[in-house]
Formats: sequence, C-alpha cells, structure tokens
Amino acid sequence: MSLTLNNMGMLRVLNTLSQTSAALDASNLRLTMAKRILSASDDPAGVIAAENLKSSIAQIDAAAKNGQRINSIIDTADGAMAQISSLLGTIQTSALAAAGSSATAEERAAYQAEIDAAMDAIDTLVNTTTFDNIRLLDGGIGYTTSGIDTAELADVRVHSADTSGGSVSVAVEVVAAAEKAVISYSDGALTDNVTFSVTGNNGTEEFSFSTGAAISDIETAVNAVSDATGVVAEADGGTLYFRSQHYGSSQSVSISVTDGTFQMDGSTTSDEGRDATVTVNGQTATSDGLSVYFSSGSTSVRFTLQESFGNVAGGSSAFSITGGGANWQLNANPINKIHFGLLSLNSSGLGNDSLGYLSSLKSGGANALSTGNYQQAANIASAASLQVATDRARLGAVQSYTINATLNSLAESKIAKSNALSSIEDLDYASETANNNRLQLLMQVGTSVLASLNQNMASILSLLR
Repeated sequence: MSLTLNNMGMLRVLNTLSQTSAALDASNLRLTMAKRILSASDDPAGVIAAENLKSSIAQIDAAAKNGQRINSIIDTADGAMAQISSLLGTIQTSALAAAGSSATAEERAAYQAEIDAAMDAIDTLVNTTTFDNIRLLDGGIGYTTSGIDTAELADVRVHSADTSGGSVSVAVEVVAAAEKAVISYSDGALTDNVTFSVTGNNGTEEFSFSTGAAISDIETAVNAVSDATGVVAEADGGTLYFRSQHYGSSQSVSISVTDGTFQMDGSTTSDEGRDATVTVNGQTATSDGLSVYFSSGSTSVRFTLQESFGNVAGGSSAFSITGGGANWQLNANPINKIHFGLLSLNSSGLGNDSLGYLSSLKSGGANALSTGNYQQAANIASAASLQVATDRARLGAVQSYTINATLNSLAESKIAKSNALSSIEDLDYASETANNNRLQLLMQVGTSVLASLNQNMASILSLLR
C-alpha cells in the first residue's frame, strides 16, 4: 500500500464545501426573503417577465386611483343634483297647489315665496358644487359650440365629444318632416244640437253646442281647455282643425260624438303625429317629434328642431363643437378617456325654449303665480326635473358601465398578474426547505470528510517522522 502526501482529495473536498456553503447561504437568504429569484443570474428570463408584470401592475394601480377619483367627482355632482331634484319637486307641487280653486291670495303668495326660496337654493347649489376647484354644475364642464342657427335648432346640448384633434362638425338633415296629430271638420255651422268629447295626450273634455253654433264658437271652447286635453283648435278658411299641441308619434287627438251630427272630414275621428326623420353626419338619429338625440363614437348631442325647420322635409343645418367638456383619463391609453359634458343647471338653464325656463317662475317673472299660468309653471318645473334626472342618469351610466366596470376589470387583471408574478418570484417553501436540509447534510458530511482527511495526513506525517 502506497503512502502519499498528495492533497488533491482535500482540495476537492474544500471546493465542494465552498460550493455547498455558497448554495446554503443562498438557500437561507431565499427562505428569509421568501423569494425564488435573488439576482438576475437565478433566472434571466424570469427577471424580464417579472419586471414587465410589475410595470403592468403599477399601471393598473394608477388607473384604479384615477377611476376612484372620477367616482368621487361623480358622487359629488350626483349628491347636489339629488337635492336639486327635490327642490324642483317642491316648486312643481307649489305651482299645482296654487292652481286649486280654493287657494286664497295669501296662500298663493306663500306658494310663490316657497318657489323663490327653492330657486335660490338651486342656484346656490349650482354655484357652490365643486371638486378640487372644478365647477361641476354651473357649466364648468360644458362644451362650447359655434355656428348654431337658432332659427333652425334650439336647446342644443352636447353630452360628449372629443375635441382634442380640433372642433367637431355636426351636420343635420331633415329627411322627413315631423307632424302633429290632426283631424278636421268643414261642414260649417251646426245643423242640430251636438255633444262630443275631445281627447288628447293630457285628457278628455266634453263639449255641448246648440244648433247654429259657428266653428269659431267651437274653436274658442276647445282652446279654453287646451291644457286639460293637449288639443288646440284652429279655424282656417271654413275648416276647423283639431291638432295636438306637440309633434311626434306619441301625440294623438280624437273626437267621439255622443249626440247630434258632427261629421269629421273623411270620417277620420282620430289621428297620431309623426316624428321627424333626421340624419346627423349622415347617420339616422333618434327622434321624438322635434327632439333629436344622436350618439356615435365619442360624439353625443341632443337638440330640438325649430317648428318651421322641422315640419318641412329637406332642410339642413350645421354647427361645430369647439371645445370644453370634462376629459377624464382612466390610464395612459387614449381609448380609455371619458368625454362628458354638463350644461349649467341653474334656474336660467333649466327648462327649454318651447316651454320657458325655471327663472320665469320667480316673483315678477313671466310665469310667476301672480300671472295665473299655474299649469305652465308646473310644466316648466316638470321639464326641469326631467332634465336633471336625465343628466343624473347619464352620470350614473358613466359611473356604472364605464368607470366601475373598468375598476372591476382592473381588479381582476391585477389579481391575475399578481398570481403570475408570484409564480415567477415567490418561493416554494416546501421545496426550498427540503433543499436547505440537503445542503446542511452535505455540509456536515463534507466537514466530516475533511476532518478525516486531515487525520490521515497527520498519521502519514507521524510515520514519516
């Protein structure tokens, strides 16, 4: 048996111990930090994937914060608009109460005071509702327009538009005219006693006339209760026309004769109106009588055709949306930008050109209670309520179907990407603990072998001495 002083075996053991010690140190660090990747050398491809996922998650967090901020803006506006709706209900109730035949002058004065106070409260809410100095209800986030021909278009309201690339053109074409419901009578003065009922959108009224009554007598009687029926009579060239007050397929007029002879032209005793057929930028818009709503892409507008423009086919008009509006950004992608516009909701802006505006109900106004226009005042308040409700609904739709839906999608996306990041970076404790135990055992064995080699070397040196 040969005896040598060659230390190659010891060097190999020392090298193995060094590698095992380094691996054990790395394993201990992984267990401490709960991370599988401690440096790029651990998994080069994994590092790239992990960094991309971290960047994506950071973008999701930023988008979620933007969405939550937009939600706060909408909640602020909606809360104030709910109060305005309540105040408009008070105004409408007061106007109808004042119309009662038993209401005294003192009571009507009290109702007028309630209306004035309610309108002052509305204007105060509109002027003070802000979010981080952004005016929400006084037109601060409304769009600006130019080129509107007020002889053709009225009550133009831009709900959304993307003006980042310049002004947006809106071209309006009246393809088919709007019509009122209409029936007619042209047999001249009555030849016997007649009783008939006139029914319109607002209700039914019965009329009785004696033999010889002229069509002008019938005209006067029907028009005296037009608010109650929604039907207007007009004598023209020996013909008496019964027309609905407004245009559109929802409007109707009918006559039912219960006594005597009152033969309608063509034996037509009822009729319905027709909505205007309108195109906007070449696309068919939604119409209700003379009211038009158009939405395509990022552009959404609502307007009313003036009567002389909308009841004749072939007319055209155009205007431009030049700027303004709120541009709420969910993330860096321009596709996810929300365009939203809201015109002023103060007493001068609530209502419309046809009925009038809420401010006309104030003391001294054209529709104050002292004028006796109780039904008109109530109708204006009702139209204003619908206007506020519509704007609230638009805000609610944006919040529910765009912002909250996006936030929910972002949350799900963050969970998926966080799971993917975890599968790349996070440590498998069971596997790493087993590996750590193995490395500790290897260290113990290596140390034992090194001690044995040292002992053998000492024995050889002792023999040589």
